Amino acid sequence: MRRSRKYLREEKTYENLITTLEEISSENSSGKLLILVEGKNDLIALRKLGFNGPIKTIKGRKLSDLIDEVYLEYKRVLVLSDWDNEGERLYKEIRYLLESYGVRVEDKYRRIIKNITKREIKDVEGLLSFVKHINLK
Repeated sequence: MRRSRKYLREEKTYENLITTLEEISSENSSGKLLILVEGKNDLIALRKLGFNGPIKTIKGRKLSDLIDEVYLEYKRVLVLSDWDNEGERLYKEIRYLLESYGVRVEDKYRRIIKNITKREIKDVEGLLSFVKHINLK
């Protein structure tokens, strides 16, 4: 049975997402990359996906305290806030503050995940079900 070009393109895109998540997980597990997420459900989703390195939540904390804590401990950070307007605003604010302290914010990973999933999910929490769904295909 021949697969359509659209199906093959979609399959390649999903493979790219899985590869990206594996790269992030590896860097995170080694302690080289801190992941910041908005809330507890986002953190739980990443743990269920196998991320076992440092992950911190943003909600319920003063941003200034979080930034102080992060820049003293980490040189590289991935900010995985939601893909909606509020999440984008939060991402830009955190990126600006962290970069002003010399912390490298990994834009590439966020961009890849967002571009691949933005039509299907709106947040990190949704990644778990999305990955399960594409692994069933």
